[in-house]
Amino acid sequence: MNIAELKGEKTVKTLAKRLLAEPTRDTPKTTQAEMEVALLRLNPQLNQIGDLEKGTPIVVPDHFALAAEESAAPTRALTDDLLRQAENSLGVLKAVIKQRTEQFATQSDQVQTWLKSPQAKELAKESPELKAVFTDAANAARVLPKEQDATITAETKALDKVEAEVKIFRATNLTSSAVLRSGGITRPPR
Repeated sequence: MNIAELKGEKTVKTLAKRLLAEPTRDTPKTTQAEMEVALLRLNPQLNQIGDLEKGTPIVVPDHFALAAEESAAPTRALTDDLLRQAENSLGVLKAVIKQRTEQFATQSDQVQTWLKSPQAKELAKESPELKAVFTDAANAARVLPKEQDATITAETKALDKVEAEVKIFRATNLTSSAVLRSGGITRPPR
């Protein structure tokens, strides 16, 4: 597996073209279409390549004839950086979920308050068909926050678990790097 960076490509086709080397007798002949499929399989975010920032890391399949200097095998530093980004992204995602939950709860409270207001009662008197709609809305405004809380709690627990696993993996990666740098590699006898 190699890693490349986006350099402003707006299509997967142009990215694949940049990453592929001209085939030689010693390298397998790979079509651009095969490279595009492999890139999309390994990097689903490329479906929205136009939304990705320049410099975004991309996993490149290493069984293709790759253009020199366009990709590199990942290093411990890159791995650590990617894991750190994953941790940060998970933290941001949890914060966004919490914020949206609070917004939804506030909106539900506002709906319930308005449905009990004199304006809503007057509107229901003027248009009796709205009474059933208002009743349904009031019920939904009472029930949905509880259902959403249960779902959010489950999702948050799952994200916490993923975040813990990433931290463990990152710590293991850092420990392995330190052992490798110090030369403290020991291999079991065969």
